[in-house]
Amino acid sequence: MLKSKEKLLFLSEIFLGLAALVLLHTLHKTIHGIFEYIIFFIPYLILGREVFKNAALDFIKGKFMRESFLMSIATIGAIILHNLPEALAVLIFYRVGDYFEDMAVDKSKRTIAALMAIRPDYANIIRENGNVEKADISEVHINDNIIINPFEKVPLDSIIYEGESCIDTKALTGESMPKNVKVNDEILAGTINGDNTIKAKVIRNYGESSVSKILKLVQDSQNRKANIEQFISRFAGIYTPIVVLAAILLTVIPTIMYGKEVFSNWFERSLTLLVVSCPCAFMVGIPLTYFASIGRASKLGIMVKGGVFLDLLAKADKVIFDKTGTLTKGEFSIREIYNIGLYDDETLLKYAAYAEKGSSHPIAVSIVKYYKGIINDSLISSHKDISGKGASAVIENKNILIGGINLLKDNNINIPNYKENINVHIAVDSQYAGGFLIDDTLKDDAKEAVSLLNSMNIKTALISGDNTNRVEAFAKEMNIQSFKGGCLPEDKVSVLEEMMKDSKASIFVGDGINDAPSLAHSDIGIAMGGLGSDAAIENADVVIMDDKPSKAALVIKLAKKNHIVVLQNILLALIIKFAAIILGALGFASMGLAIFADTGVTVIVVLNALRLIYPLGEKDDIIDIDTENCSIKVTDCGCGH
Repeated sequence: MLKSKEKLLFLSEIFLGLAALVLLHTLHKTIHGIFEYIIFFIPYLILGREVFKNAALDFIKGKFMRESFLMSIATIGAIILHNLPEALAVLIFYRVGDYFEDMAVDKSKRTIAALMAIRPDYANIIRENGNVEKADISEVHINDNIIINPFEKVPLDSIIYEGESCIDTKALTGESMPKNVKVNDEILAGTINGDNTIKAKVIRNYGESSVSKILKLVQDSQNRKANIEQFISRFAGIYTPIVVLAAILLTVIPTIMYGKEVFSNWFERSLTLLVVSCPCAFMVGIPLTYFASIGRASKLGIMVKGGVFLDLLAKADKVIFDKTGTLTKGEFSIREIYNIGLYDDETLLKYAAYAEKGSSHPIAVSIVKYYKGIINDSLISSHKDISGKGASAVIENKNILIGGINLLKDNNINIPNYKENINVHIAVDSQYAGGFLIDDTLKDDAKEAVSLLNSMNIKTALISGDNTNRVEAFAKEMNIQSFKGGCLPEDKVSVLEEMMKDSKASIFVGDGINDAPSLAHSDIGIAMGGLGSDAAIENADVVIMDDKPSKAALVIKLAKKNHIVVLQNILLALIIKFAAIILGALGFASMGLAIFADTGVTVIVVLNALRLIYPLGEKDDIIDIDTENCSIKVTDCGCGH
């Protein structure tokens, strides 16, 4: 943030300049010669020192088609024409505009600087002798025990083994509400502990942690410039020299044609043209718009890997979801118990839980977890897993067979009419007894995600490996317009291609390693970054760090707003600059209008860009992020800023 001393110095210099300007205007008939130039040159040199210094450096480097050089020439020309008040006014208004531009850019930089601040600096390692030692995070390894004191950053992704607390995840996920954590809960690096001490075991090195991935994504995002940004860079490289040449010809041609008596008039018009010609409004305002959007997205826990993807997101008219782990939590649970009357629900559940005990299959685990009773191993006479199909067991001298419908058919079990949505069936002593509807738990905001997209007139679709009947029921429940079930991992890309045919730009949202090809193949891939696989995150263009599918709609909204602001800034800058160029060439524009067409418009487009940070986020020519030193600097924009 701009320091108080800098503000005071700025105000003092502007006051001095304005006082001199008033004196020059009011006393121009009574003061002449050396006194007039003393009143003028003291504030002129103070206000223009940075401008002249930058102009000299640019000239030495051979890069003089920049604002400092153009502004210097314009003021020197005004002095030659003895328009001292005008020369001083150019510098005053230039400094005012430059100051407010710096303030605006500073706000945007602080957004990303805050993100950089989530990088942990140290960890408190618990040594074997029980002593606690502060160490750099690079020196901490997997399975090391650490202690996190109240209000400290969590240094590395860890599992709590002692203590309870609440964790502030806002910087990492954008979630405003603290998260309560207890023993066996995972906590992520970069989040902030609450007011209780907790002990945890490290599960990932820093380079593999969530916070490390975020910082890398933000840094890498600057390497992908949007097409509009690339066009503006090329445009400015051609535009400025052409206008400078036009300014020279604007003086030379009339002077040759009509004689030296018209030189003064056309020379003044040329100076106005030089001030107008600087492309700062484009070179600063447009990349800053994208940077502001990426910064805002980061604050919301959404990592966009470059401005080019914001442009694609703005065009998107279809979102295709994976189901498990994307719209659902990937946590299976019994949703319905179905029996034909041979046993009550509790007995049926007991036989199922005993038969599935020891299996690592998610469905088997969900049945055992749902059963609240204590499993007595002595009641199990035999047990056999049937790979990919189910299990068989002898429990209390009863033969239990549990699994899919085909498993029971293969074992010649007579199956009466059953409900189609039941996906796990059970037979006792070769008699069909009933079954269970076991399904994944819906994420809290999954319906909200689809509802938001539908309200934005964006089509929705679903691709899943689940059986077609279940996928159809799920799609209807979620109000998703089209779907395809029973997809093997190798089928997903071909199904995706078919779904993408009727859209301008399609988004695929997924999380697992089997989604990586689809994420890479879609126009825009959005990965769930909290529980998603590394392969999915690597192949995605956008990463949602807290696994909330509703943020897919949010980032599309942000991208559309970004597109509108970019177009506003381009049109505003072009219209005002070209109008000022034409008026200046015809002699109808003063130096004041020229200053507004340059610095004033730059400030307007920068402030307009910052609307993207408030209220809702590529290595480019404007902003360079140094993640190691947590700093951001404004670099070469092609205009000397």
